[in-house]
Amino acid sequence: MQKLLSALALLASLSPLAFAQIHVDQHDGTTDFTSRGFPATVDGWAHNAFKVDRQGGGIGGRGLVGWSTTVQDQNCVTIETWQFAIFRGNCDRVTGLPRVAAPSWGAPDSWPDANSILAATARFIFVTQAPVPCAWIFTTNLATPLDMSNEGDLFTATFLASNLGWTNDGQSSHISIAQPVPGAATREYPLTSADATTQQEMSNEFGICWSGLGPAAGGAVWTPAAKRYWLNRLRYDHTSRAGVEDTSGQFGALFGALGPQNFGMAGAYPDAANITGQPAATPRADELIWSDQHAFDFAAGQGYGQVLLATTMLRDVVGAPLVLSGTGLLELNPSDPLFGVGASIPGLQIPIVNLGAPTIYDPTIPLTQQPGIAPILHLNRVDVYAQVVRVDLTIGAASLGSCDSHSFRW
Repeated sequence: MQKLLSALALLASLSPLAFAQIHVDQHDGTTDFTSRGFPATVDGWAHNAFKVDRQGGGIGGRGLVGWSTTVQDQNCVTIETWQFAIFRGNCDRVTGLPRVAAPSWGAPDSWPDANSILAATARFIFVTQAPVPCAWIFTTNLATPLDMSNEGDLFTATFLASNLGWTNDGQSSHISIAQPVPGAATREYPLTSADATTQQEMSNEFGICWSGLGPAAGGAVWTPAAKRYWLNRLRYDHTSRAGVEDTSGQFGALFGALGPQNFGMAGAYPDAANITGQPAATPRADELIWSDQHAFDFAAGQGYGQVLLATTMLRDVVGAPLVLSGTGLLELNPSDPLFGVGASIPGLQIPIVNLGAPTIYDPTIPLTQQPGIAPILHLNRVDVYAQVVRVDLTIGAASLGSCDSHSFRW
């Protein structure tokens, strides 16, 4: 791993779009270092797992409109070859071959399928004629949005060519790390989980790399010991993100006013290690929050957002989401005891006031202390799914955001 030494320059999209920053990502927004993830002597792909059943499913609007990738070259005077792609999942992590069974929503341990590419750029050469390390954010816009309603897990992938000159020359990808050395300050709360399924997800579904095209083509699987997130983002017209807010004060002093809010791995697995020694009546170290944004905005003041909650999904109950014409796909089970409870919790139904910026839904009364909710959350292996519906009372429009999940499984 090479310490980050970069002067960040933005590579403009070929077709600038209003929704360029409406994104779903897996990390907390920090850049900790840059890494190849596999040996410098081989070509390979660095894969970033996106659990579409937890972050990105049930997209309202048009579907997946593109993605962005943050990469670095250690010596920008030399010519490098780049390529970016989105791979389907559902491969065996040992053989690299597709599983016989169809993709299962919520199933752990799915891996990228090198023979099933949803979208890809051509391989291209990029050079800036500067003999110093430099980094770029490459933004890829799809000519036709991809329908995500029937997809399983996705993997954004960055091709990194071999280079014997590494670490003085060669390509790498920027990383946010979710498991630093013991005792280090981190914005990502979960380090371990006593629940085997949760730990399998956390350990195996992130920070994935393949040399070559993976084991099915004679290459190797690389899973870094630490949980790494390559700084890639999927982009949609309407996205909501599951997050957590630190209530202990541990991170506020370190990261400033916005430090308590975290939409990285901590949002998907809040306090998975149960660091507060939680009985149900004791406040946790984190609280559930959501961030929601729509590319084309809904009327400020007249528009409002509502967080819908459930512990089950329509895919599991009836086999498919509910298609709401002009609004999106409802992934949540309306018969679930939690569905609609957000309407009675102050802070989960609020006017949209910040056009062009995310709306943060932060419960005035902590969700984990609500009567009837806390006992459910603290049962073993419970996932709380959420979707945000935006309503514009001025023009009578509505939109359902992405399906998000908080996993309370320790």
